[in-house]
Amino acid sequence: MIARALTALIVLIIFNSNVVGKDYVAGNSDPGTVNQPSGELSLTKDVVFALGDSEKNEASKNSNLELTKETPSFVSPTENSVLRIEETASPGNEEKLDYFAAYDKGFGIFPYDKKKNPFELKINGWIQFRHHAFAREVDSWTDNAGITRPVRNRNAFDIERARLSFKGTALDPRLTYFYQLDGDTDGRHTVDFFDYWWAWKVSDRFRLQFGKRKVSASRQWLLGARRTRFIDRPMSNDFFRPDRTIGIWGQGKTGENGHYELMLGNGYRTSNLPNRSTDDKLTVAMTQYFDPFGDFGGQLVDFDYNCDPLIRFGHSFVYSPITSDALGNPLAETDFIRMTDGTRLGEAGALSPGVTVSGVDVFFYGVDLAAKWRGWSFDSEVFFRWLENFETDGAVPVDSLMQRGFYVEGGKFIIPQKLDVNFRYSEVAGLLGDRTEYAAGFNWYPMENNYKLKWSFDLTVLDGSPLNNAASDILVGDDGTLFRTQIQAEF
Repeated sequence: MIARALTALIVLIIFNSNVVGKDYVAGNSDPGTVNQPSGELSLTKDVVFALGDSEKNEASKNSNLELTKETPSFVSPTENSVLRIEETASPGNEEKLDYFAAYDKGFGIFPYDKKKNPFELKINGWIQFRHHAFAREVDSWTDNAGITRPVRNRNAFDIERARLSFKGTALDPRLTYFYQLDGDTDGRHTVDFFDYWWAWKVSDRFRLQFGKRKVSASRQWLLGARRTRFIDRPMSNDFFRPDRTIGIWGQGKTGENGHYELMLGNGYRTSNLPNRSTDDKLTVAMTQYFDPFGDFGGQLVDFDYNCDPLIRFGHSFVYSPITSDALGNPLAETDFIRMTDGTRLGEAGALSPGVTVSGVDVFFYGVDLAAKWRGWSFDSEVFFRWLENFETDGAVPVDSLMQRGFYVEGGKFIIPQKLDVNFRYSEVAGLLGDRTEYAAGFNWYPMENNYKLKWSFDLTVLDGSPLNNAASDILVGDDGTLFRTQIQAEF
């Protein structure tokens, strides 16, 4: 018995002398370099863990894995937690990992050496769970073509936006990509490729984008739906703004605090339209803004409670000619244009009884201004849209139309980074009358020093909406009061 025990002990000592450890380590001075074992996790010396080394990983499949001492602990010495899987090897046989996984304002896979391995992936997501209720003050409305439509009371829950985005670099550090998926319960519960593009960084001050994304006009439209002051954008903004298209964008900087964007694309609001539903004309757009006192940031509200004032001012321009098909019929591209009473321009009788407008030239110009300081914030835009060169199948009483509108918003953090209150006035005016919007609301941020979780409530009074937009829960002809509450979460 004693002899057998001694033999077993000798075998164990010899075995342990050939075992190498493997650690899960965060924050080494030489990231990606294999280290000597710590004894927390032991493997046979043939086991190799090197992300991106398929041959060695294949060899590891047949290795024996043995837990010793205790379960590995994950250490996070920095704000952005990084999990690094590192290989232990004998001296002179050190290996470097190609990639590591981390959370840095999104989950991602990142290379240790961007020149050697330029691929990078970051995943983000956000969702808006909303309830809205509309109490009408009129039973119906009649458009300029003489068609009467009902105005309905509404009361419903909705997932307005459920988005998942993928972005990073590929093939070359200068080549970036972006894909965004969108789910929406008022969009037939379908998932859509909302935006997708790739871009080439020409220099530190200029890059080119190719793909599908927003037309370059209207500041609050370009800002994004997560950073609006209210649950959604102003009525006037949604009435005048463009949408998405497929095209080419050029983005650059002017001076220290100036930014610009140029675009050449298929149309003003072609979005998901197939080419057969659009014309053979291209749309040009331009937007420019300045931050004279430093970076204004992506928030309209002053969440960071800036001690120094921040200002942003800019302008936008779009020219979009829209023509009919070969037979003179309106294309789907014209459907978005409405008169200030809500009448769709392409509807028969919109401008004159029995006459259909099948084509038009659209000119848009907008000016924007925003400021924030010590919890106070303000933003506003003024819009002008000219409709000219009508293509019709009969005589119309006007050669051109000019539509105008604006909104003014302001607010204050009552409790810094916790509770803010906001107010809004919005207006659309033109040949067929004026329409207004009044709104008030608040946002509550339950997490400490974090805007990634937000509960919002607002109340909006509408005086005959010219807008039809399910995303903002405002439908054409709405005359009454709209109540909305929303929970927004993002990562």
